[in-house]
Amino acid sequence: MWLAYTRPVQDDPPSRDTGAPPAARRVKAAPDRRGASERGTRVEVGGASDAGKVRVVNQDAFWVGEIPGKGTLAVVADGMGGHQTGEVASQQAVQTFRESFDRSRATPPAAMARASQAANLEIYEYALEHPEHRGMGTTLTTVLIDDQVAIVGHVGDSRAYLVRDGAIEQLTHDHSWVADRVRQGLLTDDEARRHRWRNVITNALGATTAFKLDLHHFELREGDRLLLCSDGISMLLSELMMQQIISDNTPQEAAERLVEEANDRGSPDNVTAVVLRIEAVSTRTKRYALPERDDASIDITDTMSGIRRVEDAFPSRGPLATLRKQAWYPYRMWIVGSAYLLLLFVLFSFWRAAAA
Repeated sequence: MWLAYTRPVQDDPPSRDTGAPPAARRVKAAPDRRGASERGTRVEVGGASDAGKVRVVNQDAFWVGEIPGKGTLAVVADGMGGHQTGEVASQQAVQTFRESFDRSRATPPAAMARASQAANLEIYEYALEHPEHRGMGTTLTTVLIDDQVAIVGHVGDSRAYLVRDGAIEQLTHDHSWVADRVRQGLLTDDEARRHRWRNVITNALGATTAFKLDLHHFELREGDRLLLCSDGISMLLSELMMQQIISDNTPQEAAERLVEEANDRGSPDNVTAVVLRIEAVSTRTKRYALPERDDASIDITDTMSGIRRVEDAFPSRGPLATLRKQAWYPYRMWIVGSAYLLLLFVLFSFWRAAAA
């Protein structure tokens, strides 16, 4: 099934929120500089978001910070579906993803898939219950810093970048109409930037009960910098400019500069940037194995089938994980029940023999 969301590039209709204070238009994240005594890998983070120069309402949302016992998490969502509707979708996505991830006892890759599934169903069911929000959706791009491992999850056309050794690399693939044509060789990157369908995306949270989740992983190095941003940043700023700003500033300063540079260019869309800088890396044994391929694209539905595929791609380590790989494991309850009945039969036979 092919789905499409279109973000209008013109101004939003007049808003009831026009009288909101300036703080409602711009959001900043407090820098996080916790030391090695509190966690192994040290990460400094910063984030900023703004409605831009055209839009009245900021339909972007983000969160970045520490998830106790799991690492540093960053999430960016870019909502769509009309005035206020997109704002609701992005905020629900970020909040539900963060809360679900925090509660999950699964391995980080599986927890990321479960949290994405929870966010998708939350938005989808909310739209069914509130007809005025029907058709809303959102992108979702997230990264978890789990000691020496970074895991990126991605839905839509927000982006994640890695800045390393003076070079910048895009870690995610846009789920959009023009990006599909670029990969097929039908459009150039420059043509895609100017195409009238550049705002049409083909994969989002909230559209249906199913979506495609891209997962990417890599090993971190000291000095690495990561950027998560909405397309309001990536469509206006070159990769060279982003790399220079991120390399020359603290994470919070870099996030604010990226937003300011986009606004200086007219920013017809909302603009959001989250920057993470790896100050020190601690290597620890993970309770899950990393696949040989560093990326995967998995269909997630309202069932556990997609989650199981993620668990198979990032298998758990330990005795229980070994048991789960056995051919008989799916029939364990039947085997236990049969053994119990057999034991009762044996005991009953002995009792009959003793009574006789």
